[in-house]
Amino acid sequence: MKRRYRITPEGHRQPTDSEIARYRDPKRLLYNYSRAVQRPQKPLYRDPKAFLILLLIVLLAYLISEERRKPEVPVPAPTEQAPPVPSDG
Repeated sequence: MKRRYRITPEGHRQPTDSEIARYRDPKRLLYNYSRAVQRPQKPLYRDPKAFLILLLIVLLAYLISEERRKPEVPVPAPTEQAPPVPSDG
């Protein structure tokens, strides 16, 4: 977590009464702490959006691996092809 420092020529500023009152509520402080630090309770695979993203990533990885596994079909050069058969006419 980054800390923000304010360096001013006037020195340290005293907090106002409203700022002090805001941090006096221990339940609110614990709520903010748990929300910022702890992981969400819902597992990643049960979140519908996250599940779809994971599914797309897995599908994309599978398709890429299948494409790389395919043997390349050699394309004959035009000079290697058989000459056209002349028609009777």
